Amino acid sequence: MNEEKLRELAVSLDTPSYVFDTDILTERARWIADTIRPAKLCFAMKANPFLVKTLDAYVERYEVCSPGEFHICVQNGLDMKKIVLSGVNKEYEDVRYAMEQGVVHYTAESGSQFYLVSCCAEELERHVEILLRVTSGNQFGMSEEDARQLIRERDKYPYVNIRGLQYFTGTQKKVIKKIAAEVEYIEGLIRRLKEEEGFVTRELEFGPGLGVPYFTKDDFSEDRRLLESFMELFREKRPYEVTFEMGRYLTASCGYYMTKIMDQKRNDAVNVCIVDGGINHVNYYGQNMAMKTPILSYFPQHPLEQEKEEEWTVYGSLCTVADILLKKLPLCDARIGDYLVFHNIGAYSVTEGIYLFLSRRMPKIYLYGEKEGVRLVRGALETWPWNTEDLRS
Repeated sequence: MNEEKLRELAVSLDTPSYVFDTDILTERARWIADTIRPAKLCFAMKANPFLVKTLDAYVERYEVCSPGEFHICVQNGLDMKKIVLSGVNKEYEDVRYAMEQGVVHYTAESGSQFYLVSCCAEELERHVEILLRVTSGNQFGMSEEDARQLIRERDKYPYVNIRGLQYFTGTQKKVIKKIAAEVEYIEGLIRRLKEEEGFVTRELEFGPGLGVPYFTKDDFSEDRRLLESFMELFREKRPYEVTFEMGRYLTASCGYYMTKIMDQKRNDAVNVCIVDGGINHVNYYGQNMAMKTPILSYFPQHPLEQEKEEEWTVYGSLCTVADILLKKLPLCDARIGDYLVFHNIGAYSVTEGIYLFLSRRMPKIYLYGEKEGVRLVRGALETWPWNTEDLRS
């Protein structure tokens, strides 16, 4: 989206609001899918659930990590065979419901989660496939020994086929040597399981957690090189299918957050502007209390009367000193009514913010494509009814 179109949308749409550019998204999804082929692309929908339908033609799997996310998939009419039901704390009712809807693929974060899936499969007489998630030292996944024990006992569970392993260690990784060590570890485990347990892996789902450039001092040319360098680790064909799970790396670049300057003042030696958004809407990974400057656009709504830039601290509308979006932002003749548009906001911010704090209204959400134009997909939502006693109860 060029600056002219961005200015037009900022002025014409109510603020605060998110706009997700589907042209940018589909172009990136197509490039990623082509680059990783023959590996499959799995969308971790927690990054941005508003994009599942747009991505449907480009991804072969959806990683679904909660009952709510699964209901979003059902509402959008997604193919249940493309869903892998993942995440910790799966409950009986949720697994059974997903299985009744036709979900075949699951991950197991623990032995008890494996037994739960097996129980539901046996009750419904459904044959399902499962990936054992191996922990990287945190609360996710299971130990090697637990995985081995399930593999040794696999014949006891006739409705469950252990298809392979799943492995993910974290996000925003930009050092290929670190990622290469993770690949070496999980593939070493695959070899040992074959040699020591007679288990043949048919699929590895791997989350590389590739880093995304957000801030003005980041190297944006590194973005594409990172995936290409990562794929050098997979030049040799594997005897099993490989699925790469991506969220942030896939969606971050398609998003914009639009907010308006609502007030200005000078507090001591600091120029202060208050916008109608805040940290409840904008969350850059690694923001460090606004000490880094993200890529953004500034759209004044008046003839500029001075060319000299001044530094501004941009605060949101929350009643907390923590609500700082930017420090020392250079703006020329900034005034009330001008617009700021934050770039690369396509991942997580739309769902990750502290939306209920202070009972502020939630932003509108739009999808934009050059052919389709602007489409409102969620209106502004009042949160105060969720923060008060329900007098009807």
